[in-house]
Amino acid sequence: MAKQTINIGSSADDGNGSTLRAGGDLINDNFNEIYTELGNGSALAIASKTQTLTNKTLDGGSNTFSNIPGSALTNATFTLVDESSTEATISLGERMGLTGGTNLTSAITGDNINITLNTTITGLTSVQTETLTNASGNLLVSSATNITEFRGNGSSIEGQIKLNCHANTHGQTIKPQPHSAGVTNTMLLPTGANSTLVSLVSAGALTNKTIGVGQLTGNTRAYTGDGSTVAFTVTSGMTVQNTLVFLNGVFQRPTTDYTVSGTTLTFGSAPIAADVITIKEL
Repeated sequence: MAKQTINIGSSADDGNGSTLRAGGDLINDNFNEIYTELGNGSALAIASKTQTLTNKTLDGGSNTFSNIPGSALTNATFTLVDESSTEATISLGERMGLTGGTNLTSAITGDNINITLNTTITGLTSVQTETLTNASGNLLVSSATNITEFRGNGSSIEGQIKLNCHANTHGQTIKPQPHSAGVTNTMLLPTGANSTLVSLVSAGALTNKTIGVGQLTGNTRAYTGDGSTVAFTVTSGMTVQNTLVFLNGVFQRPTTDYTVSGTTLTFGSAPIAADVITIKEL
């Protein structure tokens, strides 16, 4: 409502002003406006007295609020709860600290709180992840015992290491003996230049190796020469490559001194009488 003004005429008692009743009504309208804006319509909210404002909107951008204790406000606190259910109550006006903790760093930038994982991580006892990668160079693992252990599942599967091809479409797995074997030992890799491990199941050629005859295992056949017999029986499948022959302890040259075909080993010339013939089938 616009301010109501009493008409007082041009001069005293000229009969042109508002009547007493009309003037009183204008005064009442003005006071009703004031009491409504500054109170509840019937009483003023005087600053020197305690008053309760209801249904009022205070524009914080256009007003300054100062020296208001937290105790004078309701809902002036909030509660933080961590993963262990430990709680902390923060009151209005208090500072709240946020620290990264072990292996974490916290930083405030503008209105943002950033928590980042340190480039070096210490004190971890377990890590659960699908893939570990690093930006450059080798992935280094340094333990107090200098041993990196790949554990089994506790029931039936051994700890294993799988080495993939460059396309990650094929791989070879290194695994230990089963639990039932009860084996605890150390395997040393070969010295010297680059090399390949020898397989127990695939065919391969050994080069630059010294093998003692006594260390070879296999079937041994013993015969005695008679000066005329050149053919002696061996196991089917033997060849000059996996058959060693000795006359009186002297090694015989494969192919040159003897041949093998089927189940027969044939000397180039008959061993003389009483010659001790030893055939080792590897």
